[in-house]
Order: sequence, then C-alpha cells, then structure tokens
Amino acid sequence: MLADRDPQTTRVMHAIAEAAAKRGSLLLLTGPCGSGTTSLLQAVRDLATSQGAAVLGAVAATAERDFPFGVLRQLYEPLIAGLADDDRAAVVAGVADFVRPVFAADGCNADAESLAPVPHAVLHGTRHLLSVVGRHRPVVLLVDDLQWADVESLRCLGYLAHRLAGLRVVIVASLRPGLPESASDLVRAVVDGAAEVLHTGPLSDGGVRAMIRVVFGEDGTERFAVAGAAASRRTPLVLRMLLSDLAQSGLRPDDDAAEHLLSARPRALRSWYASLLRALPSGALAYTAALSFLGDAADAPLIGEIAGLDHVECVLVTRTLQVLGLIVAEPTPRLTHPALHDAVRETVGVAEAERLHIEVAQTLHRLGHPAEQVAAHLLAVPSPQGAWAMDALRDAVRAATRRGATADAARYLRRALLDTPVHAEQRGGLLMELAVVVSATDPEVASRHLLQALPLLPDEPGRAEALVEVPVVCWRAAPEEITDAARSLLTDTSGVDVEHRMRLEARLVLLAEDRRAVVDAARRLGEEDHARLRATPGGRELMAVLLRAAALSAGMSCADVVAAASDLLEAVSPEDPGIADTVAALVETFVLADRPDAVDSVLDMAAHEVHRRADPSAIATLESAAALMLLAQGLVGTSLELLSEEHSCGPVDVGPLLVAGILTLPDLEQTRRLLPGPVWSEHPVMTAFRQALRAVGESDDSLATRVQRLLDCGRCLDRVGWTNPAVFPWRSHAAELLHLLGDQTAALELLHTELAAAVRWGGRQAIGRAQRSVGLVEPGAAGVHATREALDTLSRSENRWELARTEAQLSFLLRDCAPSESARLAARARATAETCGVRLQGLQDAPVPLERPQDGLTPAELRVATLAATGLTNQTIAEQLDVSSRAVEKHLTSVYRKLGVSGRAVLRDALGTWAEPHR
Repeated sequence: MLADRDPQTTRVMHAIAEAAAKRGSLLLLTGPCGSGTTSLLQAVRDLATSQGAAVLGAVAATAERDFPFGVLRQLYEPLIAGLADDDRAAVVAGVADFVRPVFAADGCNADAESLAPVPHAVLHGTRHLLSVVGRHRPVVLLVDDLQWADVESLRCLGYLAHRLAGLRVVIVASLRPGLPESASDLVRAVVDGAAEVLHTGPLSDGGVRAMIRVVFGEDGTERFAVAGAAASRRTPLVLRMLLSDLAQSGLRPDDDAAEHLLSARPRALRSWYASLLRALPSGALAYTAALSFLGDAADAPLIGEIAGLDHVECVLVTRTLQVLGLIVAEPTPRLTHPALHDAVRETVGVAEAERLHIEVAQTLHRLGHPAEQVAAHLLAVPSPQGAWAMDALRDAVRAATRRGATADAARYLRRALLDTPVHAEQRGGLLMELAVVVSATDPEVASRHLLQALPLLPDEPGRAEALVEVPVVCWRAAPEEITDAARSLLTDTSGVDVEHRMRLEARLVLLAEDRRAVVDAARRLGEEDHARLRATPGGRELMAVLLRAAALSAGMSCADVVAAASDLLEAVSPEDPGIADTVAALVETFVLADRPDAVDSVLDMAAHEVHRRADPSAIATLESAAALMLLAQGLVGTSLELLSEEHSCGPVDVGPLLVAGILTLPDLEQTRRLLPGPVWSEHPVMTAFRQALRAVGESDDSLATRVQRLLDCGRCLDRVGWTNPAVFPWRSHAAELLHLLGDQTAALELLHTELAAAVRWGGRQAIGRAQRSVGLVEPGAAGVHATREALDTLSRSENRWELARTEAQLSFLLRDCAPSESARLAARARATAETCGVRLQGLQDAPVPLERPQDGLTPAELRVATLAATGLTNQTIAEQLDVSSRAVEKHLTSVYRKLGVSGRAVLRDALGTWAEPHR
C-alpha cells in the first residue's frame, strides 16, 4: 500500500536505467518510523522485476546482528543457487582459491572463521560476483534497516558503495535516522557512498484520502479524512493500521466513524510500537517510559529526573525520539499516539511499571502538583505507601468532590482504605467519607459503609456526628440498623451534645413510617418552644421535620403551620450543616399548605450553598424539592423538564409527594418512569402510590378493582399517618370511578368526607380539588354550582394547573345551557394550561359539533361507544361484538376519558361535540 511516494520511486527507476549503461549507484531511503520505506522497497522490487532486472533483497534485524555475513548471504544465496554453469565458472575463475567456497553452490554454509584472515579477498569476490551477473541485466540490491546489518555485511556493502562505477548494479538501502547504530562508522561508510538520499515524509491530504480509498474501497468524508490525518500524524503505517482496524470492525469512513478513528488503539499498532521501543537504547527507553507515566505533568526537568538522565542526555534523547517520530517535542514533549502508552506498559513490565508509578507519584506530590495527578498513579499501585500517600489521596478526594466527580472521589477513598489497618480509627473516618461520597449514586452501598464505620469510631459523640453527617438517603437505604444506632445514642448517658441530639431526632421523625410516630411528632411541635428551636441549626432542622409531620397528618391547621414555618424561614441560615434537609422539609410543608411561593428565595439560597459545598446528595435533595415546588405552582412543563435533565450528582431523589403530584397530570408515563426511585422505593407510601397509579392510569383492571386499589391506597396512607387530603386526593379519584359504576351514594360519601377533611386543614388547593370532584359527580345545577365554588377557591390558589382543569370542567358542564360562557371558559382553560406547559385537548371556542367526532377514538372504542349511547348494557354489547365484558368496560373507560364525560348518560351528546382526548 503505497501513497505519496511517486518522486522516490521515479528516482530509483531512473537509477536502474542508468545502471544498464554501467553507471551503478547507491540510493539511501530514510524517514521516521512507519513512514513507508519498507513499502517503497517492495514497490521498487516489483517495478524492477517487471523490467527484467535481477533483484536481490535482505532485511537486517537486531536479533541477527551476531551472524557474520547474514545480510550478504540473504542477498547472494538465491543468486548463487540460480547461477547458470557458465556464470558460475566465470565467478570461480575470478577469485582466489580460498574464497571460492563462499560462492560455490553450497558456499552459504561455509564457516565464517575461514574467511576472517582474508577480508579483502572476500570484498573483491562480492564485487566480482555482481560484475558477472550484471553482464546480462541490471542487478538491484535492496537492504531494509541497514543500521542493524552485521559487521561483515556492512564492510562488504561499504566496499561496494564506493566501487559501483562500471557495474550494472544499484543498491537501495533504508536507514532509520536517530538510532545510535545509524551513526556507526561502518554504516557511515556505506552512507558516504550514496549518490542521493531520498526522504520519506508525512502523507499529503491526497495521500491520506488515497489510503482511505484503498482500505475501504470508497472515499471517506472530509471529517473522516481530517481525523485520519490527525490520529496518525500522517504517518503511513500508523494510518494503515488504524484504518484496517476500523474496516475489520465493519465501520465505514463517515463522520460517525471519525470519533472512533481518533480514539482507536489497535493491538497491531501497539505491538509495532513495542518492537520499536525494545530496539531503543536504555536511556531512550527510560525517557519514553518517564514521558508516558508523567502524562500531562511531563516537562523536561521532570522527565530527566524520572528517567535518570542529565540535561545533555535528555536533549540528545529528545532529538533522537523526535527524528524517529515517536514524540513531539514542542511545546512540551509528548508521545505521538495513545497506543504508544500501551506499548510502553507492555515493554517495561509489571514490576517496573509499579516502581515508575510510585516514583512519579512521590515526585509530583513533593513538587506540589495537583493531588488528583498524584492519586491517579497511586490507584495503579496495590502496595501500601505510607502517610504521604494517604495525605495525597485525601486531598484528591476533596478536589474531586469540588468538581462533582463523585466516582473519582470514591475510587481515591477505596485506594486509601488499602493503606489503613482493618481496625484503625482512621479507617472509620475513611468509610464515613466514602459513605457520603457514594450516597448520591448508590445509597445502599453508602449505608453499608456507614454501618461498617460506626463500630470503628472511638466514642458516642463521634458516632452521632457521623450519623448526622451522612445524607438521609443512607438512613433510608438501611432504616432499621441505622435508626437503632441513632436511638441508642439518644439515651441520657451517651454524652451526645444537644445539637447532635436534635439532628438525630430530626432524622428519626423524617423516616417515621407509622401513624403514631407522625402524630406524636405533630403533637410535640405544639409542646416545643419554637423560639428555642429556631435559635440553633439542629433545632431548625428538627422544627422543619416536625412541621412537615404536622402538615402530613393535618395535626395542626394550615394557618398555624404556615405561621410557624414562615417564622422558621426567616431563621434558616446557609451555614446550617443540614440546610438541604431543612429546606426540603419546609418545601413539602408549604406545598401541602398551598404556599409554594413562600419558600422560593430560601430554596435558591440553599441550592447555591450546597453547590458551593459540592455536596451531591444535598444537590439531589434540593433538585427534588425544586421540582415539587414548581409542580405545586402548576408549572408542569418546567417541573418535568427538571426531572428529566441529566445532573452531575446523579438522578433526582423523587420523593412520595412529588410522585403524588405527578399522579394528577394528564400524562402518567412520567410517573411510571419515576415511581421506582432509588431511595424511596421501599417506603410504604410508594406502595400506596403504585396502587393509585394502576387505578388512575390505563389499566386492564375492572372499574371495581380500580376502586379497591384506591381504597387500599387510602388505607396505606392512613397507616403511616399521611391523612391530609392535600397529599393525594385518593377519595376524589375513587368517587369518580364509583360514579362511572353508577354508585352515586358511595361516590358522594367519599367526596363529602374528603371535602370536610380539606376544610379542616384549610389549604385552598385541597378544598378546590374536592369541590371540583363534587361538581363532576353531582348532576345538573348542583354539579355546576360545586364546580363554580371550586373555580372560586382555586383562583386564589398557587396551582395554576388545577385552575385550568377546573375551568375546562366548568366549560364542559355549561356547553348546552350557557354556550357563550362555555366558550370563554374553554379559551381561558387553554391559556392557563399553556402557561403551565400543558396543552388541553377536547376544548372548543364555541359549542359547535365537530364534523368527525370519531377521529379521537379508535375503531373499537367508537363501536363500543355507539352501542352504549343507544342504551345497551355492557353484557349485551359484549355479546354483539363477541368480546369480554372487561374489554367493553375498558373501552368505555377510555372513551369517557377521551371525551371528558362522566358516564353513558351524556355519551350521546358527547359523541356529537367532543372528539379529541381530554383529561
């Protein structure tokens, strides 16, 4: 595979033509490693043979340098064996008797020692042989890697190089510059006889494209060609190996493959580089290894220190490696290809690699280089390295945490644990740090580290501090073991200070999963001195979770909770160690009270602080709180965008209240994705909401089964004390399904219970949602009146999405009796929903029947809806369509949802006016 070598090939062929006129010459090919001298020699062989020249070839190798006349015999063996009788007689007649065995048919097996006393006769014999063979045609000698030829062969070639006049002989030899062997006296004697030195340089753009075409059988894109030139530094052999590796992987030379080309490290290329490195002098190999292990930290003084070379030696080695094409020297030395790093590791061996990692790490640490550069080398060293390594790894942990690289910080801590005795107190601190670092991405692993750390800590105050330092997610992942440890520290004799006690109590209240604990927390809030709690960080954290418990259980009125929470907001400080948990609890409290805007500024302050601290778990906690606050304001689109974004700290911690809010949205697919969250998945409330999701979403269950699922959801919420209807309106959802089943009495009983509970709590959103459901279930004017009450209530709520839903419902109820008002409400509902990031479907500006109402339904749904509108029962419809009653029920449920109707009593009218999905 030859590209961009036409000038060199032309010059060699010209020399062969001149040799036919007995003007022999020596041409030297030289260039960096991989620049194509070997391929060029092969091309010369093919061209010369095609023109009738006798071509003799030899490849010198370091492994064969101790074999006398090794290269010369490679050249002459096939020539001597193929001589005709008259040519052999002419050869023998022209040399002395004691030289003849060298040129006999079996002369290649002659003992080299017999030739040593008469080197000049042998030299003369080599020229005489060529003169005889060249009587009929030109002779071309091709020698690859001249610098590694044996001494005897070099003497013969040097003799010939200066005595080619009058011979039909051309010698073409390749030489790698920069190697010590290339500068030896014997090689120089050959080079001095060269008529011309031909350089093989980097490929041109056209040469790169030509090689791409040869390898792939098609032209590459411009981006791919640019990537190929950059990745190979236009070195032919490197480019060929990179391209061949991609072609074997089935890739095409397009833009997508360009990135693969830039990162490819083929095994064949690594092996080739390794062979080059093994041929380097020890100083050059040490320099290359130092450069590779230092990486981005490499500079000339450091490389010399690691390689054990002085300044002069470094300059000479740098020049050699640059000529060979293995390094780029400016602005700082670096290897030319990533595969060279792999080759260095392969060449130096495991023990030497470990020694280099240690030496580089110590040097960088001593000189004050970034801690993560030091840690990167320590990660590759399995043996303990002492206190300096521990200091460097702890510094690296802090640096990685500041930039949000929790995975790197965890690796550094795990490496530090290798240097720490199993029962050491210091090990407990490292395990605590590790628990904090991994808590955002793997809470279960973090909780295990926490439990391992606690027995290693020296005393109760130290364990208490550890428990409150780790994020709450660690507690949730292993609630029994960790909460038991916390309770044991709250005894009077433990010696834990008041601040840590209050923070431990706050965690226990936050994790409470039974009704008694939640109710007791709300009762305790009424007994506590609020001013005392607001005075300290631990007290503020405890008060925040007590207020949350009071809101969840409706143990206090909404007004009282808001008043106490507002006072606490003014006392919250960004310096509070538990700022994220405190603010997140306050967000949930104000959301339940329908006052999410009240906590907006404090949430921003807390978010800024936890980002400054680079605390990934706290960031995730506040991201969840922000999404909940946006959802409670009705900003559905913005909230869901926040939940779907990729965050450096990992996935957002989606808690139960956030799931409850999403369950009220028109598209429940988001809830299905978020429901099995990593932290809350085993919480009893999540079990309740899984039941609710199957009830309010698309389901194969019957309406009666779905009602039971919602009742189970309510019982579960009651068992954990989350009795506030603002948490999730399960009664309203169940009542609407009961209404579809025709059980009006049971539906209204549930709704009146929910409305009464909402009124006792006092939150406008909870009251308005219950009133709207009453309006959907109550027939005629009573339903319109209840919906108007809901509209009035929700117009004073923060949640604009609930307002849009209520406007849409009232528009639907007024479509016949007040068409003008219905149209105005429909327009308002659409506009309100758009501000929420939701598009309402099924609303019209005026109550004019649509031409094709069936466009909103599937064919099966349309058939079932048409039959139901005529008054047929589900069983009769099932018999007529030869389907199950459950299938009929499922289709009707879907029809009711899409058309926005409450039952078959209004289905006939709806089929004439509503055709698009409406929720």
